[in-house]
Amino acid sequence: MTLIDYLNRVHFAENILEDAVWAELDQRHGSVVCLLCDSENREAELGERMRAGVPRHMRIEEFRANGAVPTETDARSVAKFYHENSCTLLVAYGRGATINLAKAARLVISHNAPLGRFSQAEGGALRISNALPDLIAVPSLNGFSAGFNGFLSIQLDDGSMAEISSRHLVPSVTIGDPTVAASANTRDLTRAGINAVTICTEAIISPSYNPPANGIALDGLNRGLHFLRSRLPNPSGEERRELLAACMDAAMVQQTGLGLSHAITTSFCVVTRLRIDKGDLKRLLLPKILAGIADHTPTALVPLANALGVASPRNVIESFENAFQVGSMTAGLSELGVTSDQLAETAERAARHRALANSPGHISAAEILKILLAIY
Repeated sequence: MTLIDYLNRVHFAENILEDAVWAELDQRHGSVVCLLCDSENREAELGERMRAGVPRHMRIEEFRANGAVPTETDARSVAKFYHENSCTLLVAYGRGATINLAKAARLVISHNAPLGRFSQAEGGALRISNALPDLIAVPSLNGFSAGFNGFLSIQLDDGSMAEISSRHLVPSVTIGDPTVAASANTRDLTRAGINAVTICTEAIISPSYNPPANGIALDGLNRGLHFLRSRLPNPSGEERRELLAACMDAAMVQQTGLGLSHAITTSFCVVTRLRIDKGDLKRLLLPKILAGIADHTPTALVPLANALGVASPRNVIESFENAFQVGSMTAGLSELGVTSDQLAETAERAARHRALANSPGHISAAEILKILLAIY
């Protein structure tokens, strides 16, 4: 059985990609598919497999995304392409940026308003209806989380970043095939595992009350930590499946809200305008964030201590520090291209982020800056 019905329809199994794409497209009305991809995955095996899965009676119109942070201009371009080619649904595959661009394009296609109107800061979720065109998402390892959630960050026409979140933005169908990670290197696998573990960890300590999400987060935490602790340079198919299952869990629990690591990561991307890998950054951040929470609200880490089978908050932090010492990962922020003069602005921006409401206790800009200086 490969179908999971949680937030959307999900196919999850090895070597299911072509059959699942064909089955989902064949049952839909219309004959023109708008296929979004980035150049890297379009020319790779994933692109070949995607095109092979489209039923022969359907026409493919390909739109190549640039693979960077999606912009409002990009979303309008996709919408224009969609209308001009009389497309009937969107299929996006590859990186998270490409899938998030498809989510934004759905809004432009179906809602006649600037994307800023839909941002969380504007209370935009209430303005998003279910009139969006269908979206089938086939994420690669680097886009797995985006393929399962209704969240996106986008650069608006005025240069600012907006975060948009809605149940209606969750892809209509997500196809998760662990074989898409068969050629991924150890570094990318490790980054994906760290990102999944961080999201699940912050969901577990979130003040939001959501027992089902807590259960999913615990499952994702255990699978992700098991993968990282295996330290295998060439994981088996079963181990890749477990990693991607952890990534799927992490995507699903984002409905509880994202935490401080997301606030800092997003702020860094805005301030530096660098394509910083989330796994690289969260590996440095999470132990320091947990240490800060332990100082303010030590009881918040009790669920983590129970999950990890350790006695104290200090043991919790040590567990993550040990699990994250994998391979030749980045040693500090400076290696990511961040300059010291960008730290204070990042801390100030992160301290104003909505995600802080989803973290236990209260952390100030000065305390965030202290964390950033410690990992610089």
